[in-house]
Amino acid sequence: MKKIKNVTTNGVQNDTYAILKGRVHIIIEPTMFLAHISQKSSKESVRAYGNDLLKFFRELLEVSSTAGLIGYDFRDVTDNEMNAYLNAYLRRKHGLKLKSINRHIATLRSFYDYAYSHGWMAERKDFSFSVRSDEVKTSELEGITKQFALEYMSKDDLKTLLESVPTNNLFNCKRDQVALMLGYYANYRTHELVNSNNLRIKDLEELITLDERGIPSITKPMKIYGKGNKVRSVRVWPELVQPLYEFLQMSKRVGAKHLICRQDGTPLITEGHGTKNFRRAVISLLLKGELSLKEANLWKLRHFHGLRKCYATNAVTYCHREGYDKRTFVTQWMGHADYSTTEVYIYFESLINHRVLDNEEIDMEKVIKASQSEGFYKRESR
Repeated sequence: MKKIKNVTTNGVQNDTYAILKGRVHIIIEPTMFLAHISQKSSKESVRAYGNDLLKFFRELLEVSSTAGLIGYDFRDVTDNEMNAYLNAYLRRKHGLKLKSINRHIATLRSFYDYAYSHGWMAERKDFSFSVRSDEVKTSELEGITKQFALEYMSKDDLKTLLESVPTNNLFNCKRDQVALMLGYYANYRTHELVNSNNLRIKDLEELITLDERGIPSITKPMKIYGKGNKVRSVRVWPELVQPLYEFLQMSKRVGAKHLICRQDGTPLITEGHGTKNFRRAVISLLLKGELSLKEANLWKLRHFHGLRKCYATNAVTYCHREGYDKRTFVTQWMGHADYSTTEVYIYFESLINHRVLDNEEIDMEKVIKASQSEGFYKRESR
């Protein structure tokens, strides 16, 4: 593996690594993948990805398909061969611990997804990544990953959803768009939207400040009354502020005392409003007929509570960027009883952002345990 300095990718200069066969022949696919990773990961992370791929391609190149564990070409690796590589090569031959093997799994999954998306393989690989151990069940981790992949919505996904909110009534449309954004950008549960202690007009007026140009901002945490009337303080993402302020003005004009209200100013009390609102928007989106069958089926599986999980995942990214302790801040913002639940979001965030976790950053046993807790994947019925 050779370090390459000042490589320009998509107009951005970064240091990256090349995987070489011999001293001069670059293996294109892993090298391109590392250049891609270098655009959004730290130098340490890129090097860690590179070391993982170095082991894998070394094994591909040094053994024959008859005498070795796996064949010559990464495109031809079967599920059984991949599991042999994890168990016989990494675990037994190199003595890697299970946490390190799980890091290798994350690297290989990301590499193969990248290879497929760039046309280097005709079919997407669906490895089981099974490690024979009672300590960590990778099949369970695979289940967690697939579930989160279904539930996670990007900002573009949210934009698509907001544009699908029924528009036959302007007031109701703006209210319901803000309700969805409160889930994504402030981690509200559906019943918290209509809690009489939350989103009071007078509280929002105190929370939102205007600069000399009249541009609104929120610099203080927003207090949310949740389950059992417990209060948590959350960081509001900037994308929510302007739409929230604009609808606040609309609510004030109709004499409302609570943000989530009817057009006559009376507050909504249906605890499942967020859930029903989400479902109406999805139905409207499906009726447009612009989605592929795969996209349509994906939206049918999503729900309002998934917006809150998106907030948690994005909050982990924010803490990484700002240097905050993920367990402390995300746990507090989400109102988790302890940080074990936060472990799941740290794990998933590392997958979608190609982030390598070291042994002290994550406890895979806690990820599995938290994800199996009652109600973690239960959809809200209210």
